Amino acid sequence: MPTIEIRNITKEYESEGEERTYALQDINLTVQDGEFLCILGPSGCGKSTLLEITAGLLPQTGGEILLDDALQSGTSRDIGVVFQDSALLPWRSIRRNIEFGMEVAGVGREERRARARETIEFVGLKGFEDKFPHQLSGGMRQRAGLARTLVANPRVILMDEPFSAVDHLTRLTLQDEIVRIWQRERKTILFITHDVAEAVYLASRIVLLSPRPGKIRKIFDVPFERPRSRSDAELLSIVERIYVEINKPASDEETEYSI
Repeated sequence: MPTIEIRNITKEYESEGEERTYALQDINLTVQDGEFLCILGPSGCGKSTLLEITAGLLPQTGGEILLDDALQSGTSRDIGVVFQDSALLPWRSIRRNIEFGMEVAGVGREERRARARETIEFVGLKGFEDKFPHQLSGGMRQRAGLARTLVANPRVILMDEPFSAVDHLTRLTLQDEIVRIWQRERKTILFITHDVAEAVYLASRIVLLSPRPGKIRKIFDVPFERPRSRSDAELLSIVERIYVEINKPASDEETEYSI
């Protein structure tokens, strides 16, 4: 069954004395329950804008977002967001950062501690819970940011280029970690990236957006079981096909096909 339905989403900006500028135009997309879907596209194509609209953090100009057939207006506890920057509070320990949302929600101290402890161990931060953000590497801070989202147990996780600020080897490790987490939890994940190889390694489907204004250009299926090998010839073939599509002249038509 669909978890998220994105219907006719358009986002435009208007400045005084200037013409309207469209960030997104007529985006229609269904994300299935438990799916790992990547949104791929060049810088400035509206990927992050689409994620923020889906999260209820940014109003759309036109269209609607539905979660399990219910029209969404504003944020939802069923949707968690992981941003490019882990956005941890520097004066709180890692454990207390992870507990922060539960504190705001009024969850009792013992329950907060138990849930935080389990999540810290799950994301590989056991032993670092009393450290402060500045004492951790970039990859570990991203794990803490992910833990802060997971501990709230949302049904949907939206991730906005969460590994873009870390080095390449750490990025590969974090990719494997998010696949492991997805396989265990079976959350619905909407993952934003501009890295073609990352999208092919992670996703069940890849939505390729055109340059601004962002429109759906192609949807690629990646129907391979996990664990995957980054050197697998079939995966590399999909990477190549996506690059071929990126280099084609833009079309006004939406097309969906499987590889």
